[in-house]
Amino acid sequence: MGVMDWIRPWRSSDPGHGGMVTSWPILDYLEDYANGKSVDDLWREQPHLRTVIGFLTRNVGQLTLAAYRVAGDGSRKRITTGPLAATLRDPNPDQTPYELLSGIVGDKALYENAYVTAFRTERDGEKVVELRTIRPIWLQAAQGLGAYDVQSYHVKYPERPETAVVAGENVIHFHGWNPMDERVGVSPVTALRATLAEQLSAVTFRNQLWERGGRVGAFLTRPADAPEWDDEARRKFKRSFSSAWAGDNGSKAGGVPFLEDGMELKRLGFAAREEQFVEASQLSLQTVASAYYVNPTMVGLLENANYSNVREFRRMLYGETLGPILEDIAQRLMKCVFPLLDIPLDGRTVITFDTESRTAGTFEETAPVVSQVVGGPWMTPNEGRARMGLGPIEGGDELVKPLNLTQPGDHEPVEADPGDEDQPTEDDTADSGDPPPDEDTPDNDPKPKDGE
Repeated sequence: MGVMDWIRPWRSSDPGHGGMVTSWPILDYLEDYANGKSVDDLWREQPHLRTVIGFLTRNVGQLTLAAYRVAGDGSRKRITTGPLAATLRDPNPDQTPYELLSGIVGDKALYENAYVTAFRTERDGEKVVELRTIRPIWLQAAQGLGAYDVQSYHVKYPERPETAVVAGENVIHFHGWNPMDERVGVSPVTALRATLAEQLSAVTFRNQLWERGGRVGAFLTRPADAPEWDDEARRKFKRSFSSAWAGDNGSKAGGVPFLEDGMELKRLGFAAREEQFVEASQLSLQTVASAYYVNPTMVGLLENANYSNVREFRRMLYGETLGPILEDIAQRLMKCVFPLLDIPLDGRTVITFDTESRTAGTFEETAPVVSQVVGGPWMTPNEGRARMGLGPIEGGDELVKPLNLTQPGDHEPVEADPGDEDQPTEDDTADSGDPPPDEDTPDNDPKPKDGE
């Protein structure tokens, strides 16, 4: 039997008659402390775990969460006004959208469980839903457990003496897959304990070397047949050598010492390469990144990195790595927020993340492709000026169309401008070497007939 197997009966379903069950985070904390350290302790102490989780939270938090109205033909139009847009734009008076999304992703990455309260309220005369993150450790108990749901949660907010009871319909629970339970996830840190414990041992060993190991970088030796020193001569040599060569203020610091009697200066130092500390550190970072489905190159392992593959890795980031996380957040918000705003779950209104701005190429890469697709100029002068931070000009809202471009189906050639400077003039014709016309014969005289 495992160390904490006695807890398993407490996870059993409650038929909903008011019985109370200790919350899952508390159980997980008890198990973590029974095994050594909790997951938040490992997050504080392990830079690789913190690097990967921070990478996920930062890249999701910077994205814009927007709502769209889907038409019958599949086209979408962004919703910028109304209760839903206001909820996504300002989730609550104390948190920004970045902080809300970072909290959801961070809790789910560390605990595989993230909780958000959702209450309908009124703000500026408009009905909105107020969203707030709840740290998993704040949950003290759950009541009315079913196979898939929880009727209510008991939450102990910091700095508040009383415990709040929040109905399950007002709690949005993000969690991962668990082979034993449909209601709660299992922290990925559990699978990383061996790797993280190895790194903790390596850090402890290095600290011991610095605290207890010898700090000798070099030492002097005298041959066995050298003249014998008495105590006074030895002390005199130590004082003179220390005053001349040791520290930053030595009289001959930075120079080359002159040694007598066959003495030799030998170096002695600690080599991290011999202990393979660098390799072990890289392996730890790679293992943590793999557990969170993050490409190791994106978090600092640049041994095989180049411009081309890093650019492709960046585009893959919002597909294979962050794509499932973003879809999970969007679907769960739609399922829980839409009923509070009386929005039907019919697929006509959707919530999604704006990842196109992060995966699209640079302007230099995009401009020629768009021009080729549309068959001509696609940006007006004023749109180009706005992109450069300049104001509009008169007449700048029309596309500048070259003369050699025609509309689809127009087979007529484009007529040249009669006043075009490129057209030949009489002077150009005279200078070309052609003989001038016969001045004695008018241009309108008929040609002579045969026999005349």
